Order: sequence, then structure tokens, then C-alpha cells
Amino acid sequence: MAIIVQFLRDMSKKLDTLLRFIVTCGYIGRLPFAPGTYASILGCILIYLFPLPFNRLPFVIVLVVFSVLCINLFGFEERDPGYIVIDELAGMCVAVAGHSATLVNVVIGFVFFRGFDILKPFPIGHAERLRKGYGIVADDVIAGIFANVILIVWGRIAWF
Repeated sequence: MAIIVQFLRDMSKKLDTLLRFIVTCGYIGRLPFAPGTYASILGCILIYLFPLPFNRLPFVIVLVVFSVLCINLFGFEERDPGYIVIDELAGMCVAVAGHSATLVNVVIGFVFFRGFDILKPFPIGHAERLRKGYGIVADDVIAGIFANVILIVWGRIAWF
């Protein structure tokens, strides 16, 4: 019985370490001064270098669900810890989902996504009140949707 208990403790520690790595985007969330911006920049780099998965809607949906699951499984005490930044990565992917991964689109998506995420106009700030990982991710998804709409409008205007 003691062996099973020890095994479960070891597995729990390994799972916690893996979840910490995931929710901090490879510990980017532990960087000082605006870790969410660093994670968003990571998203920009991934989207620009590997557009096939990172700006496709099915992948983005899976990433958002995966983010919520990992955050909910990860034990944390704070309401929205700054070191949890997988939500910024997911939100950045939402911002450019369905668009060409050009440098201009990625930069515009980044600027508007971060702007909406920081300013939190309605309903973004309201969505943040949801419990656990749902609120942590929901505000970034909505900020990403707002930025995505701006990219759609930008695409229409740029053609005229």
C-alpha cells in the first residue's frame, strides 16, 4: 500500500510540473514585466513561422479547450495569476484564426489583441469574472475575437 501511495505522490508531482510548464508556456509566464505580452509575442512567432496549425480554427478551438483544462487541473490560489499565460497564447491564435499569417496581419492582430486584453472593454472584463480557468481564458478569447473582427474589417478596407 505504501508503494502505491508513493507512486501516486510521484505522479502528482510530475503532473504538476508538466501543467506548470504548459500553463506558463515553457516558463515564459515567470519572466518579469508583462509576461502576458511575452506569451503573445511567442504566439506571433509561432503563427508567423508555423501558420498551418496556429491560425486554423479547429486547432484554435482545441487550444482554447486544452488551455481551460490545463488551467483547471493546475492548482493555483490567485484569481488570475500573472504567470499563467497559455490564455494569451490561445487568445493571440484566436485573433488571427482564418487570416493569412502575413507580418502585417500578425502585428495588427497582436496590437489589437493586447489592447483589448489590457483595456478590457465590455464584455471582456465581465467574462474575466467566470470561475477558474473559464474566466482566465474567456477574456482572452473575446479579446482575440474582437481583434479578429478588426482584421476582417482591415482586409475589406485594404482591398478598396
